[in-house]
Amino acid sequence: MITEKENRVQDGIRIGYYEDWMFDQVIGMFVAQYGLGPEQQRTSFRQFYEATFQLSQGIRLVALDGQTVCGFQSYFYWPYCYQGTSLRTFQSGNSLVSDRYRGRQIFARLLNFLPEANTFDRPEIDFLMGFPVEMSYGSFIRNKWANPLDLVWYSKPIHPFAVVRAYQPERSDWHFETVGEEVKAFYEEGQITLSKGVEFAKWRRASSRDAEPQYLYWHYYDANGTIRFELMPQRRGWVNELVLGDIVRSSPDPSLLRAGLKNLIRVAKEHSFLTILSIALNEQSSDRSLLRTLKACGFFMLKNRIHFIVKPLGDNFPECTDPSRWNLMRSDIDTW
Repeated sequence: MITEKENRVQDGIRIGYYEDWMFDQVIGMFVAQYGLGPEQQRTSFRQFYEATFQLSQGIRLVALDGQTVCGFQSYFYWPYCYQGTSLRTFQSGNSLVSDRYRGRQIFARLLNFLPEANTFDRPEIDFLMGFPVEMSYGSFIRNKWANPLDLVWYSKPIHPFAVVRAYQPERSDWHFETVGEEVKAFYEEGQITLSKGVEFAKWRRASSRDAEPQYLYWHYYDANGTIRFELMPQRRGWVNELVLGDIVRSSPDPSLLRAGLKNLIRVAKEHSFLTILSIALNEQSSDRSLLRTLKACGFFMLKNRIHFIVKPLGDNFPECTDPSRWNLMRSDIDTW
C-alpha cells in the first residue's frame, strides 16, 4: 500500500510509487491506450521496466482512487555523462490517465509529485528530461518544464528518383553491418552526452519496444581513430529513408568525423533504392563540428522538429537548461 510516499488531495486521489499489486491494473491501462493484447503488454512492461538494469533505478508513479489505479507516469533511468561523470538522469516515459478520470488534473499531479517531494523521500535525481509528443508538450510546459531546444532534422538526397521505383527493400538488400562493434567513446568536454556504457546498451536492445528493430551499423577506421554510425531504415510512403541515429567516435579529431561521414555517404549511394539520408541533432550545441561537417557534405535543414524538455530539481544541475551543453541525436529518444 502507498503510505508515507503518497500525496493526498481533497478529492481522494493519491499520488505515490508503483507497487507490484498494481501490475494487472496498469497493464489494463496500457492495453486501453495502445491497443495491443494483454500478454504482449505484460511482456513488454517487464522487459522494459523490470530488467535488472532498470528495476532498481527507474521510477514509476501511480494515481490511486482507493484501490483503483487511475493514472501512471514513468521516469526510466537514462544516464548522461558530463565532464567524466555519469549523471543520475531520467527520461519521462509512459503517461497514462484512465478515461473515467480525465479532467481532474491527474497528469499534472503526477508531474508535480517528484518536484514537490521531500528531498530525503525522493530518489537521487540530477534532472528529468524527455521528448514529448505534441499532444502532451503543452502540459509539460504548463508544469514549468523547460524547452531549451528542439532537435532539428537535416537530410541529404541519395537517389531522389528512387521513389519512381517504389521498391521496398528487404533486410538482405542493405550493405551495412547488423552488429555494432564496441568503440571506446570520446565524450566532448562541456557536453551532456548519452552514456555509451555497455550495460545500458544491452538493456536498450533487450528491452526494445519494437518487436524487431532493424538496426544497421557502419564502422570507419583510419590513423585518427574509429567511428561507428548507428542507422535505421524507415519507409515514408514511397520514400526509403536511412536515419543516422548515433555517432560514436574514439577521437575528437574533426578529420575522423569528416572522413567517416564521407565514407558512409559513399556506401549509402551503393543502394539504388535509397532516397535520403537523415539526421536529427541539436544545432545550438557548442560543439559545431558535426553541423559544419554535415553542411559541407550536402545536408540541408528541414522544417521538422522534435521537442526536448528538461526539469531541474532544485539546484542539482542547472547546466541542463543551457542548450549549448547538449549533444543530442535521434538515438537519445527511447523509441529509437
